[in-house]
Amino acid sequence: MSGVLGFVIGGVADRLIPVLQTPVEDIIYEVLDQKGLPTRAEVRDLRNKLDRLEKTLTDLTSAFESLKVQAEKAADDAEVAREAAEAASAATPAKAAPAKKAAPKKAAASSSAKTCKLDDCDKGVRAKGFCAAHYQKFKRNTLEGFVNADGSTIADNVRYRVGADFAGQPVLTSYAGDEVLFLLPEAGGESLRLKVNDVRID
Repeated sequence: MSGVLGFVIGGVADRLIPVLQTPVEDIIYEVLDQKGLPTRAEVRDLRNKLDRLEKTLTDLTSAFESLKVQAEKAADDAEVAREAAEAASAATPAKAAPAKKAAPKKAAASSSAKTCKLDDCDKGVRAKGFCAAHYQKFKRNTLEGFVNADGSTIADNVRYRVGADFAGQPVLTSYAGDEVLFLLPEAGGESLRLKVNDVRID
């Protein structure tokens, strides 16, 4: 009996749900309007605006990244041009010959290309005595065996602060107890003996 009753009530409920659904939704929306809460359409519009804003921000971020890459390349090119100009002015004798006669000498000087500072690299110099690949590592402060652009060096997978004055110079790192010794051959054999904890960069 209870099974039959449940079947009958279930059938009636299935018929009543579509009939009652619309009035119930109307009541809910009326309450939302009275409370001053946003309607479904307003929420949908807000979601669409947020989606458009997110896409705009993504596009702007991509544009800024592209500009950053272009600016870095322009800075690198300017650095190369500046160093080339300095090298050319240093190679010019005190009493310069007329421009037409000096041109072949400059061409000969530029043809004797220098190679990268690293002993095992025979690529041509791009800037600061490094080839393009090692110069990028130097700028990103990841070139081992040298003082990087920010004045740091890496030894045994640990970064130490040597000093920005020595940037671009080779450095030999050794240890003595709780001290670290930096030998800088290009700085007249200068060496720095400092506490490891004072110069270690975590």
